[in-house]
Amino acid sequence: MKHLLLIIVLIFFSYAYSKTIFGTAEYVYGDAETLLDAKAKCMSLAKQDAIEKFATFISSESVVRNYVTERSEIVTNAQGLITDIKVIQENISKANSKIFYKISAEIDEEKILAIYEEKEKFRLEKVEAERLKQHQRLEAERKAQAEKLEHERKMAEINYKTKEIESSMLLNTKEKRFWRNQKWIALGAFVGSAGLGTYFNFQADSYYDDYQSATNTVSSIDYYDKANSNKDYRNITYSVSLVPLGYFFWSWYQESKY
Repeated sequence: MKHLLLIIVLIFFSYAYSKTIFGTAEYVYGDAETLLDAKAKCMSLAKQDAIEKFATFISSESVVRNYVTERSEIVTNAQGLITDIKVIQENISKANSKIFYKISAEIDEEKILAIYEEKEKFRLEKVEAERLKQHQRLEAERKAQAEKLEHERKMAEINYKTKEIESSMLLNTKEKRFWRNQKWIALGAFVGSAGLGTYFNFQADSYYDDYQSATNTVSSIDYYDKANSNKDYRNITYSVSLVPLGYFFWSWYQESKY
């Protein structure tokens, strides 16, 4: 009893995914052909008709419809999976040299669908690999673009700082040159005013000597007044010379900062 149940289960699973297909064919044979050869050719045509009808059916299945599949490809895959061929009807007309066959056969539809499921899996893996490749390429391009922009930003920053330094150095050079010129101008003004004060001091001493050696009152008064006037000029020029002298030291200090 147990063995019987096991056989029934095995038969059930063996046919669970099988599909019965039918095919017909009519063949007219010639005088040179034997009846046996004609039957074989008619049987082959009937099998081909059954497979092609199955291919037409299976190509409409949702699983297969997702593929760009040629009908001839389905036929090729199905030919090796047809089993249990049975002749349902056989008509032989020797008078007309005509043979007709109607057959039934079993085909494993699950295996056929598995072929396309495997193809779909491969296609999806290929699509995913292409998507990943595209993503990696775009990511590499984005990274390269970001690195390029960062490089350009750094170069622009370096150029800006370089120009800023050059501009600052140029400005410093101009400022230093300005204060150097001011220093020497101030020194020249100081030397000139001090020299003029020295001249007035010399004149005052000279007139004072003339005053002391004067022989009359008018000459004595005149020399005395001139001596006093030159002393006043001396004092003024000496006082004024302090201004360019101070400016000289100020310009010198400003120059030293650059």
